[in-house]
Amino acid sequence: MNTRFLAIAVVLLLIGLGIALYAATRPAENQAIAEPTTFEECATLYPVMESFPRQCNTPNGGHFVEEVAAPVAPTPVPATVGIPDLIEVSTPTIGQKIASPVTVTGSARGMWYFEATFPIEIRNAAGTVIGNGYAEAQSEWMTENFVAFRGTVTFTPQTAGSTGFVVLKKSNASGDPERDQSVQIPITF
Repeated sequence: MNTRFLAIAVVLLLIGLGIALYAATRPAENQAIAEPTTFEECATLYPVMESFPRQCNTPNGGHFVEEVAAPVAPTPVPATVGIPDLIEVSTPTIGQKIASPVTVTGSARGMWYFEATFPIEIRNAAGTVIGNGYAEAQSEWMTENFVAFRGTVTFTPQTAGSTGFVVLKKSNASGDPERDQSVQIPITF
């Protein structure tokens, strides 16, 4: 009888220690996680989109864009920009001056599309969306090969000489942030 009591006491003690250790290492449920204030902070807590420059969104609607240092010397504008082996954008080119409406062309692998389209946004330098539309596949899109696209987007006029971005987003029917991909092309208005 005495050994049975001792065994029960040891089991209860181990359970109690396990609960205490679990509670000590687990963050409190009501403890608020500080909202990030920079891209770097956001990137340590949430998924980062594969875009240029990289972007991070928080569940509370925060949006951060990685700051990319301007090149010291002018660099040649590549014939295309994009994510190698996924999407290539022919127009507009980096730094190109655009006006509304702007036509965006290039080619993307079939997996970039959903129902033969993907979204395009025009953003000002602050990141505010000032126009959006869709690129459309110019041929059969249900393939792993590159498929030409074309899209025209109308946007709110901006101050001449100001800057912004053309953002091409991979169609993500799942809505899963980890599957988001985009290409961001710096432009001038």
